[in-house]
Amino acid sequence: MLQKFKELLLNETAELIGNSAEGKPESFQRAMQDLILEDFNIQLSLLACASARWCGADEKTGLPAAVASLLLKTAVSAHLETESLRGIFPGIKGNPDIDETTLILAGDGLLALAMEYLAFSCGLHSSRLIFEAVQAVGARGMLEGLSLALDHRKGKEVAVPDGRSIHELYSGQLARFASHGGAMLAGASDLMLDDAARIGVLVGRARFLARKAEESEPAIAKDLMFQAGNLTEQARSITGHDDDAALFHSLMYLPDFF
Repeated sequence: MLQKFKELLLNETAELIGNSAEGKPESFQRAMQDLILEDFNIQLSLLACASARWCGADEKTGLPAAVASLLLKTAVSAHLETESLRGIFPGIKGNPDIDETTLILAGDGLLALAMEYLAFSCGLHSSRLIFEAVQAVGARGMLEGLSLALDHRKGKEVAVPDGRSIHELYSGQLARFASHGGAMLAGASDLMLDDAARIGVLVGRARFLARKAEESEPAIAKDLMFQAGNLTEQARSITGHDDDAALFHSLMYLPDFF
């Protein structure tokens, strides 16, 4: 089931990018297409489809929020790869036609495309979703988290003004956008909208910690994985175990998740 929706999301997003990039330099088109293939971003974006199903609609109802989330997450992540090109994005590392300037421009292109797509694809929900997308990426979301993380790396004492964790700002807010957006498109009640948002934050934070564990020493990695596991359990306690939560559970299945 999970693979089916991954392919659906990738096909929809690739077609959108292809139409928007028509007539632009080949290296620019190639960079935009290759960037969306990173599985980490796809998994988090599919929370929108899972949330729509959990709220009683078809999974495809949440697809616009999933596409926008994938574009947004990839756009910001692209700018983080310019210094070392570590190979997180398939097809980018070692490609002489995709230099740092092209990568930055591709990220900018994906960001603009996400906003355009939300404006024309979400009906009555377009304005609200654009507002939440800007919040998720902007100064109260991912970009704030990244700036604080950079300060922390430089040895500075950092704290989020409203008490949230850096992890929540970094991956949690875009995952929140996906999950909350899917519920909104499904016509969920206010209570379910709040729960969907909370699920997204928990899963986004867990995913960030799990990825951080991959680059940490064993003792630190063990603790990070323990924290991530606790967060996914909290998310499962909200989703319940009905059939409508099956896609959520697939996205949070520990062996695949980590």
